[in-house]
Amino acid sequence: MNQYNNLGCKVDNNGVAFISIEREPVNALSYDFLKNLSLLFHELNKDDKVRIIILTSSLKHFSAGADLKERSIMSDEKSKNALDNFNDCFINIENCSKITICGINGYCLGGGAELSLCFDLRVADDTAIIGFPEVGIGIIPGAGGTQRLPKIIGLSNAKYWIYSAKKFNSDEALKYGFVNFKASHNVLDKCIEIANDIIKNAPISLIASKDAINNGFGKNIKEGLKIERKSYNKTLITEDRKEALNAFVEKR
Repeated sequence: MNQYNNLGCKVDNNGVAFISIEREPVNALSYDFLKNLSLLFHELNKDDKVRIIILTSSLKHFSAGADLKERSIMSDEKSKNALDNFNDCFINIENCSKITICGINGYCLGGGAELSLCFDLRVADDTAIIGFPEVGIGIIPGAGGTQRLPKIIGLSNAKYWIYSAKKFNSDEALKYGFVNFKASHNVLDKCIEIANDIIKNAPISLIASKDAINNGFGKNIKEGLKIERKSYNKTLITEDRKEALNAFVEKR
């Protein structure tokens, strides 16, 4: 899986896939980089051995956002296509059936912050600086930022983050709920710790839970319960469920 430029990937024996983004100097999100990242997630999603995907940066920064040098020489039409490429990649990550964890260090700005929003869980270390500076340069967070951020930190908080174009440190991001955890030392170590809490649980139940949460979010309760029931029914005939019930009855 290492045929993708600027991306490292390995899968351990427990089914945890580790993606390392490594496009010098600041992981600027170019057209080809996002294409490759999207293809990699598509490949991992098809791999039954993979249960959790952890993405971190091997560089000093997570991602400073879109590749503005590339964008500056694009026509208006190509710029629109580039945005479609962002959205295709981010939707692919968001819809991935595996549990996804993102480790943030250094700058996580603009498109980089929008990338992190596509993950189930976010972890930041002491160096993390997170923000959406787009309105300061005459645009808006156009790769899902205006839609995903309110779901994560709430409507009014998202408006403040976007309107102010302010940059937030890891403590502030944790307080707002943008990140779920703060790493006291190595961000990857914290991601692995979280993965270990999750991976011990039933694989099909995890997939069904994610499907129910993602597809039911924002729906009215009646529609949401239908979605939940559909996901629940998928777990009824699994060996995991039968074994868990037997273990409970037998007090194992």
